[in-house]
Parts: sequence; C-alpha cells; structure tokens
Amino acid sequence: MFSNYAERYVLRSLPAGRYLGVNTQSQVIETLESPADAWIFHTHDGAVRHARWIGEVHGTTPDVVRLED
Repeated sequence: MFSNYAERYVLRSLPAGRYLGVNTQSQVIETLESPADAWIFHTHDGAVRHARWIGEVHGTTPDVVRLED
C-alpha cells in the first residue's frame, strides 16, 4: 500500500536508549537525545542494513524505529 508520506526510520542504541546520528564535522557515529536529530533512513531495508553493519563493528545492534508523522 502506498502512502502520501515518506517513511522515516531512525536507529536507537539499546544500552543508552538514545538515537544514533552522524557528527557533521568528525563523521563519527554518536548518540543523541532526540529522534529529530538522528540519522534518518527513508526505507526499512536501508535502516536494517545499517543497524546490522553497526552491530558487526560495535558488538550491539541498534533497534530500528519508525517515526510517526
């Protein structure tokens, strides 16, 4: 089913309960308080793919969370 709104997903770090984003200056993944500031994905597959890659590197796979409009 198609929607008039683009889907948006973010990654939530399990231990911290915070959202993951990319620092614009250092390009390092960091945790953020607000999902509005987090790294946004427009497809579920893309978010899951990145969550798995992060899990492989950091040892803990973040949750994929769909943002409601």
